[in-house]
Amino acid sequence: MSARATSTELQLHLQPALAPSSTGSGTVIPDYPAPEPARGPRRRYGEHHRSRPRDQRGHLLRRLLLAADLASLLVAFLVLELAVGHFRSEDVVLLLLGIPLLIGHGHRLYHLDSHRADYGAADELGPVVQVTTLWCWAAVVVLWVIDPSDVAIPRVALFGGLLLVLLMALRSGVRAFSRRQAWYLQDALVIGPASQAEAILRKLERHPEWGIHAAVYAAMPGCDPAIGNRRKDDLAGNPSDEDLIALVKELGVDRVMLAPAVTQQPGRAELICGLTDLGIHVDLIPSWSDVVGARLDLHEMEGMPVLTIPRTELRPSALRLKRMLDIAVASAALVALSPLLLACVIAIKLDSPGPVLFRQRRVGRDDSFFALLKFRSMCADAEAIKDHIADLSFHGGGTENGMFKVREDPRITRVGALLRRYSLDELPQLVNILRGDMSLVGPRPLIESEDRQVEGRFRARLGLTPGLTGLWQVHGRSDIPFDEMVSLDYLYVTNWSLWGDVKLIVRTFPTVMKGIGAY
Repeated sequence: MSARATSTELQLHLQPALAPSSTGSGTVIPDYPAPEPARGPRRRYGEHHRSRPRDQRGHLLRRLLLAADLASLLVAFLVLELAVGHFRSEDVVLLLLGIPLLIGHGHRLYHLDSHRADYGAADELGPVVQVTTLWCWAAVVVLWVIDPSDVAIPRVALFGGLLLVLLMALRSGVRAFSRRQAWYLQDALVIGPASQAEAILRKLERHPEWGIHAAVYAAMPGCDPAIGNRRKDDLAGNPSDEDLIALVKELGVDRVMLAPAVTQQPGRAELICGLTDLGIHVDLIPSWSDVVGARLDLHEMEGMPVLTIPRTELRPSALRLKRMLDIAVASAALVALSPLLLACVIAIKLDSPGPVLFRQRRVGRDDSFFALLKFRSMCADAEAIKDHIADLSFHGGGTENGMFKVREDPRITRVGALLRRYSLDELPQLVNILRGDMSLVGPRPLIESEDRQVEGRFRARLGLTPGLTGLWQVHGRSDIPFDEMVSLDYLYVTNWSLWGDVKLIVRTFPTVMKGIGAY
């Protein structure tokens, strides 16, 4: 059978992504239309919502980001001249010197958005700081060469600060604009057994900002029984690498995601090489991704790629720096937000009877206990009636298994709904941070019934102080099931770094403003 004929036959066994199924959490997933059998010339997958060359996202976004960077340079230069009040010919160096530096760092500032779906402002903060720092030093050197007696270091520092702020602001604006455009969307095909493909697809569904549209998946043979209410059909026979490559060509997708069961199969090198030769993005998802996270170090030994897992080590000096950051930021935040805190107190008192603060016993570092503080967002007897609404938890399991989360919880007050929408009810935890019970960033603080469900290696989450924000919060909060939340906390502890904390703090702000997963 030819590869072309086989690919057409394989179309009959493509599965609709996230077909109607009642998951273990009780969540019903909406239906997507399954592909129809081919009759005559088949319409290219994805043509219904766009027709564009491969990697149009990268092609257009690189140019928009470059335009934003050039605009940042020009605006910073004009603001500097207006602020100082007089023009010097040497100031042109400040403008011209930045262009080659930005272009020289293009491999980090312009190309990662195309293949890294989750790339954003927090990830490029380090490279942008590096660019502006290099620019400042280069400007000082060039100005010293021009006239050693007149090196205007304050002007250089002002320009560098303006450039840093403008670069971050305009580049974030470009991404926000781009994610609303049709050309930003990438069609994807997930290849793998039904259970693994469904887990991948649900993550994509929770993050529309990634711009990955995976409406179908190709199930590999002999892997799973039926899942939920959806019948799982295997691909016809035992498809070869050529069959799968021909199928990808016919679908015309921008990205192929290979599930763990595929990546760990022997002899898949030809499939990977064939897919990369098509000029598309190929994502390899290893079976151990929930253990090591992103701390892998990829290098080579005589042409042999080697993935090294660095030793997990929480150095006391680094933890002291983390504590110093907690105290400094929490203290400044309490002072700066004091008017907002007072407004929340008044609104809660006027809205419903009961105390302003809600205290709950939580499990902290090394199995210690502490009283977590929150602004009360529910009626005063919320805990007493919790068992009566146990069946409303969209994660399933009632009040004892998993996390108890209810959309449109009837116990929430009018003011409480607003507080929860923007996470204002969490602000009293700044006091917990000053006390040392919590940190700005860390694992989610669990109640005792949740902590009892954490077993094995995942108990390592207790090695760090629980945090006000963390991986769970920035990736979707309540929308993420309990088992995935525990895995994220484990990855945070085993991959911890102070710079990682800074990036998570930066990523928290847009998540809070969008109200993602806030119920």
